[in-house]
Amino acid sequence: MTELRHLQLVILGIIKDIDDVCRRNNIEYYLNSGSTLGAIRHKGFIPWDDDLDIMMTHDNYSRFLEACRRDLDPRKYYVQEELVDWPLNYSKIKLLGTSIEEVEGYAKDDRQRGIFVDVFRVDNTSRHRLLQLWQYTCAKASLAYQMSIRTYKSATWKKKLIMALATPLRIGPLRRFVRRQAVRYNDKETGYLGSFYEPKRFHSCIFPKAVFGTPLRVPFEDTMLPVQADYDTYLRTTFGDYMQLPPEEDRQQKHISKIDFGKY
Repeated sequence: MTELRHLQLVILGIIKDIDDVCRRNNIEYYLNSGSTLGAIRHKGFIPWDDDLDIMMTHDNYSRFLEACRRDLDPRKYYVQEELVDWPLNYSKIKLLGTSIEEVEGYAKDDRQRGIFVDVFRVDNTSRHRLLQLWQYTCAKASLAYQMSIRTYKSATWKKKLIMALATPLRIGPLRRFVRRQAVRYNDKETGYLGSFYEPKRFHSCIFPKAVFGTPLRVPFEDTMLPVQADYDTYLRTTFGDYMQLPPEEDRQQKHISKIDFGKY
């Protein structure tokens, strides 16, 4: 077994435990981005992929974190919540007793470096394009600020530039205003959802709510995991012709550079 396949199987174990928590607490979630693509195109992981992401609406997200604190075994998992002990705008479920290094370098102050599943929140967004763009901009600005206070061992020049541009948000009232704008529609039914905290362009991160709908369970490796009800629209918006394989040279793992599996 290759190291990459070993990693995928360990991550599969994590998502099975997450799925169990969600089922027991009636929490709806979806595979996200490349993980949805893997489920539909490969019936599992994309063969060269080294991570797995999930996403859920803001109300499910809050309930999910609460359920994880209560129901996930604290001897096995560490729930790294956004903006609490992890500076970015999404959360991670990390497997204790394992360790990884990411390609761009971990924050020096990360307390847990275990193999993980990323958990993204999707927020309600306006029906109007200009207001969507404003919310997208505020969310990206907030994310850039959070990146700027994370202590990277290394970062690309693009990431360094983005972090530098976020310097004005060190002013507390401005930062809080921007954050409020990024989630301003979460107490309203708008009919649209935005996945703003991923590395996606504006046109590929906003969807009619019906695209998500009731999660549809599809084969994923040796289990069944939930994807968007209209996964075709979701994947075409995100990737274009998603059944077309990328060039051979692009089929490389992107995130993880070193792994300690511990007892797993």
